Amino acid sequence: MSKQAVPANGPMAMNGALHEGMAQDDAAARLVDQLHAQNRLLKLVLGGVLTVGGALVLMGARTPPSRVAFDEIDVAKINIVGADGAKSMVIAARGLLPEPIIDGKEVHSSRSAMPGMLFYNGVGDEVGGLIYDGKLDDKGKPSGGVHLSMDRFGGDQQLAVHHYESNGHMETGLSVYDRGLHKAYDALYQQYKDAPAGPEKQALRQKWKEAGGEQTQRLFVGRTRGDSSALILADAAGRPRIMMTVSPSGEPSLAFMDDKGNVTQQLPQVAGTTP
Repeated sequence: MSKQAVPANGPMAMNGALHEGMAQDDAAARLVDQLHAQNRLLKLVLGGVLTVGGALVLMGARTPPSRVAFDEIDVAKINIVGADGAKSMVIAARGLLPEPIIDGKEVHSSRSAMPGMLFYNGVGDEVGGLIYDGKLDDKGKPSGGVHLSMDRFGGDQQLAVHHYESNGHMETGLSVYDRGLHKAYDALYQQYKDAPAGPEKQALRQKWKEAGGEQTQRLFVGRTRGDSSALILADAAGRPRIMMTVSPSGEPSLAFMDDKGNVTQQLPQVAGTTP
């Protein structure tokens, strides 16, 4: 007797099982074919999406920026930049105004608490701007001002239109200033700040001034804090040498002064003086 087990139903059962296995193999083959077809379709769809997406990206890169119109916009800070990303102008709310940039370096100031607008040249240095602020003191009197300035290349402001108020007085006018190039006096100023008190410190301050570090006012035309209208011309040291004024009561005056501030000639002539 054979030791191999024989199915109870004999050869017919074996044939049925064989046919059933072949049917399962056919179904599996069809499933594989369907998966291959779906895979090819997925590749075609994905390729089309990538092609269209890439074309849109390229079109977007070539399309010039569109113009957008706003009726109203609330914003704390606007940086206007060129194609290279360099700033041309900054408009900022209070507390967001950048520090001055001179010779590519940031210079500390106290203006950052003010709102304003700043202008920059082609090398990224500040060339002027508009700052303003105002508040009431504990007695209800205003204190503040508006200052529009224009700077020299590599230096500080040379011309300003301004209005200031404090302690019940006002000054409004146009001023022209003198100051040297920042690179000529900046190192001397740092040495002066670091030097201990004494003759050496004073000598460094003098060198700093001679290098153009001290800003001097050469011209003022406008309304003075004493309520007179005035034209004031000063020398290179900032000392007034000619003053043309009209007092609030309407009295005109033309005065010439020496380097000590003494009046050497005046029109109309003051009683008791020689012509």
